[in-house]
Amino acid sequence: MGLLIAVCCVVFFITDVAIPSCFDDAFPVLVAMGILTAQLTVICVWGTLVRGTFWIRLPWTLLLLVISWCGIAWGITIEKGQANTDAMLGAGIVWTFGFVTSFVPLKIAAMGFRWQIVQGSDNDSNAIPNSRYAIRDVMTGTLLLALSMAIGRAMLPTDDISFARALSASELDDPELLVVITIYGIVSLLVKLPCIWIALGEPAKRIKLGIGIWFAYCVILATLEFALLNAIVGGVGSEFGELLIGMLVSHQIMGAIMLAVCLSLRGMGYRLERSLPQNSVVSPG
Repeated sequence: MGLLIAVCCVVFFITDVAIPSCFDDAFPVLVAMGILTAQLTVICVWGTLVRGTFWIRLPWTLLLLVISWCGIAWGITIEKGQANTDAMLGAGIVWTFGFVTSFVPLKIAAMGFRWQIVQGSDNDSNAIPNSRYAIRDVMTGTLLLALSMAIGRAMLPTDDISFARALSASELDDPELLVVITIYGIVSLLVKLPCIWIALGEPAKRIKLGIGIWFAYCVILATLEFALLNAIVGGVGSEFGELLIGMLVSHQIMGAIMLAVCLSLRGMGYRLERSLPQNSVVSPG
């Protein structure tokens, strides 16, 4: 698990640095959104579904989020030739918005349906980690989070920084854009959640069939999403074909990344299982 997280961190960080150079045309933007959305979901899945104490993982989850933003901010600086406060703040607000809208539904689902990613068939969900190691992990994660936030702040120019400026720079104060991003986020969850189940919940012999069904499901869902967004925004014109293909590719890429990560977890012995509530555990005898 640790090696997989390290590999994902390195690959995602390199991608984050490169992403801002893709924001010139519609198709590369949609592809970049697919990659970023998948990355965000991987972070949220690790923070919500992997079995363990939630409060131990929370600072580490936020650490991954901040490091990702630092990569994007660094990429913006490289692309523009200098630090751009508005672009970096706007990216931070959009990244945080995406994190909250992905993390909260996954956490609610994990709490409500008690689904957890566990290693092997171990169902002892009530095991309590050694308190000394738990405190150490929380303190280490919080320290690294604070350091990463300090580095992120140092990357920003010494301009006046406020939430109002960051919100304006993100353009999320535009109701139309907010609706578009919200619809994209909802459809993205509907695309990615089946990937987690296919890779970690289905029997091995049904994985290929599940991926085939998911592919068709993803194409239909992305087409309906594009039609809805086109009805809301309009004015697509000559870019209709490029945007439609970009939307399809965007969702296929995010699904492929989720499948790759979850199948890697499965290869290490992890499965998606439903834990039993504590009051339903009956002691033998």
